[in-house]
Amino acid sequence: MDTRTLFQKISQKMHLDFEASAGIKHSGSKGTFRENTLRSFLSEGRLPSKYGIGSGEIVGRVRDTSSRQCDVVIYDHLNGVKLLYDDSIQVFPIDCVYGIIEVKSGLSKTEFIDSLEKIKVFKSMAPTGCVSQSIGGGFTVLHSRPQPFGIVFAYSLAGNSLNSLLDNLREWEAKIPAALWPNYVCVLNVGVIYHQGKVFETCLDSDQITDKSWPIAINHEEDSLFKFYCALHDMCAHMQLGPVELTHYYDPPLQIGTYVVHGRGIEGTRPDNEELIRITESAICKIVSWCSTNGTMQYGDVLKNRFGSLPLGMENMPQINMDVFLYNPDNLPGMHQVGQSLFTITDNNPTMVPCLASAFEWIIDGKFYVVASQSLTEKDYENVGGL
Repeated sequence: MDTRTLFQKISQKMHLDFEASAGIKHSGSKGTFRENTLRSFLSEGRLPSKYGIGSGEIVGRVRDTSSRQCDVVIYDHLNGVKLLYDDSIQVFPIDCVYGIIEVKSGLSKTEFIDSLEKIKVFKSMAPTGCVSQSIGGGFTVLHSRPQPFGIVFAYSLAGNSLNSLLDNLREWEAKIPAALWPNYVCVLNVGVIYHQGKVFETCLDSDQITDKSWPIAINHEEDSLFKFYCALHDMCAHMQLGPVELTHYYDPPLQIGTYVVHGRGIEGTRPDNEELIRITESAICKIVSWCSTNGTMQYGDVLKNRFGSLPLGMENMPQINMDVFLYNPDNLPGMHQVGQSLFTITDNNPTMVPCLASAFEWIIDGKFYVVASQSLTEKDYENVGGL
């Protein structure tokens, strides 16, 4: 059997279905029909059963970060989970997502940029690091966590050309890190766009696309669907996802400006009302800048500075040798240096004597900070709404 001819006939049928959907009056229903057409094409045994095909939102390991509604989500059907599922809403943790496909009826510049921005947000949520893979015999190997893919699929152009879309992509990518670029663009019965890294070297996988890569457009015409399917299949086949680690979603860190932060004291409520407050980006920047100038010290030494000695039972714990940053710009004394009482009483109200006894332990962009809480002021927090 000639597989190219087979896919040409499938492409013709998809195009006819697309043209038939033009009679649907409701734009939402029309869009759903066209997305379902592509999902049905992929679901008919064209991807192995371990790949699930859904739609919905994807949540990241940082609180309040999620994608917009994704038209087609390729996820781990065997080991993945859905945090929320019904007929209209699905929510996936990014750990189990291979990639997304944004589906457009007519790919104008506006619609193209909208798809690229959605892919950018989605890719920026992806966790990094290493995952372990069993190779049998009780042995495992570590490999870099694969980065997910983002694809744009369109049923037609919109008064433009594949080359004009290529120009739009080059203009957009000039301002965006390569890690957030799309992996593939397909316009049914017209052509495809993908990246090359060297002459004749196709870069499909996210890990292959670098700032040295460049996009090219090829008018495959009636073979465009087959080229899209081959690229999607191979991208999935090259990826070995790690396990879904749901503990990351129970108490996730916060994205505050450009920083990812986690720990007690990052947010709370004002004592005189129920307004929720949160540390500001400028305060975090101040802490990081001061600490980078003053360097790190071992966690055990920080504890000795705070309390005069290591707390009981911590003498042999490995974390006392960990390098941490201590934010103490006011050179506050330790608890053992302030005398017999940690508190002064004024008008029957106890006030803690300024010292290092009160401190927050924060993770900022993966680094450990001990922050003297009494060196923070009201101006270092901002209102973020009521409870």
